[in-house]
Amino acid sequence: MPLMTWCILLGTICCVLGGFAVAAPGPATQGLKAFPRHTISGYVLSTIGWCWAAYALASMDLDIINPYKAYLPMAVLICIPLTWYWMDNLLSCRALGAVLMLYPYEMLHVARIHASDARLVLVWFAYISIVAGMTLMLYPWKLRQAIVWLTAQPERVRLIGVVWAALGGVIVGVGVTFLKG
Repeated sequence: MPLMTWCILLGTICCVLGGFAVAAPGPATQGLKAFPRHTISGYVLSTIGWCWAAYALASMDLDIINPYKAYLPMAVLICIPLTWYWMDNLLSCRALGAVLMLYPYEMLHVARIHASDARLVLVWFAYISIVAGMTLMLYPWKLRQAIVWLTAQPERVRLIGVVWAALGGVIVGVGVTFLKG
């Protein structure tokens, strides 16, 4: 996927989430509070994470992995329900961490060969996402603590929404302005 498409996708996600928090802080607060223990979110995000991990492993050309690539689909099909069963506590937080760690894999390959220095905005965003994902995988309760602090006052929810929407706008702007083609 081209770098401009990554910018539009990530920026749109940030703008939608931020805009929702600004426009409807009450429902956004309820959704944030429910997220860490939301079963369906955990199932969906962990399935996406396992499939994305299998894709990343399948696309790597490492001698140690190559003999086992044929078993990746079966391993994913086994690991998904085992994850649901063994890691059900704060599964949504952990699964979000997995997605945050894995999505930059393909994007960084594209950013590495792009000529514009504006690509560094996405590289910066990707590395922050990777660190946030690692934190959520190791300490999923940190997201719950952050949500409790954030949702203590509706003004905070709106402020974070404005920040996210602005960040999304910057990312989209960089994509359509500097990262065409």
